[in-house]
This record gives sequence, structure tokens and C-alpha cells, in this order.
Amino acid sequence: MITSHTFRSCLAGIETAALPHLVSSLTMLGSSEPVTVDDIDVAAIGALEPDVLVMNVDALLVDPLESIRMTRFVLQSSVIAVFTGRIEHAWGRACHLAGANCVLSNAVNGDRTTLGLLHAMRSGCFTDPAFEAA
Repeated sequence: MITSHTFRSCLAGIETAALPHLVSSLTMLGSSEPVTVDDIDVAAIGALEPDVLVMNVDALLVDPLESIRMTRFVLQSSVIAVFTGRIEHAWGRACHLAGANCVLSNAVNGDRTTLGLLHAMRSGCFTDPAFEAA
């Protein structure tokens, strides 16, 4: 465990193949067993009150940025990480402006994801270097 206390986490809308990677990252950081939900249902996620939320907004049928904004409104003090396949610089910036603390490329290895989440938890903000290169 990297952090000094256990925290609650939630994974929302994450593809099945990426779940083990993200569960491992979160538990390594000190999360209790992450709650996994298939859809990004803001009210349901809000009821869970996670300290850290990792969400994939890529497949949403509604405006993904508005979903991030609504989630930020409900989880005002949680760390919100967007796990995405879109690595355009403008997309990363838009996610941050919508309320995400952390923007992670879903194409990276576990160490970079873990370190990105840790940095976001400690400093309040992290952008995967893949977005800087885009």
C-alpha cells in the first residue's frame, strides 16, 4: 500500500480487459476492493461516495464532457480520473476543464497508471504524458 489510509474507489464504464490493471493499481495505492459498475450512472456513483472514481467516457451516447461535469458536481471532493483512448491534447484539456483531476491513456502500462493516480491523489491534478505528445 502506497498511501497511509484505505480509501474507497469505483470503476465506471471500464472495458473488461482493463479491469484487472485498474483494480491492481487502485489496490496498490490503498483502495479497498474497487466497486465496478458497467454504466456511468451519476446518481448511482454518487450514492457510492467513492474517494477515487476512474471512468471511461469514450463509449457514452450522451455528451461525455457533460457527464464529467455532472459527476464533479455530485462528487465534489473525490478524485475523478478519465481513462480514455482519445489522446488528443485538446481532449485532455477539455476533460480537466469539465472537472477531471486526472486524465489517463488506456494504452499505457500499469506503473504509469498507478503513478498517475497517485500524483492526482496527492496534488489534485495529473495528465498522462501521452497527451502532451499529441
